[in-house]
Amino acid sequence: MPDKVAVIGAGLAGLSAAITLQDAGVDVEVYESSDRVGGRVSTDVIDGFRLDRGFQLINAKYPEIRRLAIMSELDFITATPTVDIAVGDKRYALGDPRSHPFSALNSATGKLSEKVSFLAYLTHKSKVGLSVEDEMCSLGQLYTRVLKPFLTGVFLTSPANVDAISGKEIVRSFITGKPGLPSQGAGTLATVLAKRVHNINLNSRIDSMSQLKEAQIIVATDLTTAAQLLDIPSVPKLASSTTWYHEVPSDMTQSSRLLIDGQARGPVINSIAISKMVKSYAPQGKTLLSSTTIDVASESEVRRHLALMWGRSTTQWSLIAKYEIPKSLPIFGVGSAGAQSARISERVFIAGDYRTAPSQNGALLSGRLAAQELLRN
Repeated sequence: MPDKVAVIGAGLAGLSAAITLQDAGVDVEVYESSDRVGGRVSTDVIDGFRLDRGFQLINAKYPEIRRLAIMSELDFITATPTVDIAVGDKRYALGDPRSHPFSALNSATGKLSEKVSFLAYLTHKSKVGLSVEDEMCSLGQLYTRVLKPFLTGVFLTSPANVDAISGKEIVRSFITGKPGLPSQGAGTLATVLAKRVHNINLNSRIDSMSQLKEAQIIVATDLTTAAQLLDIPSVPKLASSTTWYHEVPSDMTQSSRLLIDGQARGPVINSIAISKMVKSYAPQGKTLLSSTTIDVASESEVRRHLALMWGRSTTQWSLIAKYEIPKSLPIFGVGSAGAQSARISERVFIAGDYRTAPSQNGALLSGRLAAQELLRN
């Protein structure tokens, strides 16, 4: 067993790796280049509004989150399992048929036969060489109006670009999961995990492996930084996204459900009055709207699309913040598979969601697996 290990990066992967090593009795030193832990899973407070760095939900049933047993420390608010679909000037709700059976009967969100076929899709094994869209395109309006726009928000790219096998696992996790947010923001997940790590050095940038004297190292940075540190010549594609936060009239909606556009009339892939779901995201009496785009779009284009989706004028909405995230998620393209080994060399191992799955669970899992492989080494 190594005497000491350096972990580069205090995102979810790095924190998971550090906790795994500590639990095995290893002395761990974590180096983080920024002034906070969490990487993409961070929350800012601006004018009393809580703003996550990109819209994200935490699935309380993710295996790694359950393994870490941290839910009791998060003050977790569960999201509704229903989404709203904007079609024309109307909005239709569609939820899990087990708890919202009548919503499945609305033909505006797809035929009943298409919804039955979707349930069959969830139980069947996906084929190698296909995309998520290849397997879902036969679902008609249920796919074009609901599943495609919803999953585009999940993958931050078209389902046509995502491998059917790995994509289905993500889809299933949403169907069977328990998504929500901590009352103090998504960043709470990282800060709670960081409290378990003994030695974290913030504002400590590592530009070369030669800076570290420890015998063994886990590189748990974002993919681009890891490629620079380890001289990796090519990297997988990464999805980019932009999250727009607006203050909207408090009487605009009482819904806490995610809204998607069933007609793809603009750049917005989803929108939610996030403070209706988690009241602490906005000062008392105010409402915070979170909206996501993945293509280049101006604020005027976003406002025009939001006006169509919500059926309200957007001209008086105040823009609180705009987060451009060029490396939001890895894209697991058709035929891709998770990496088999985290070992890069005799002393260096690597972790990150791009090695396992494009999710918080994937990041946590990759950190744990890298640490366990290092321990076996």
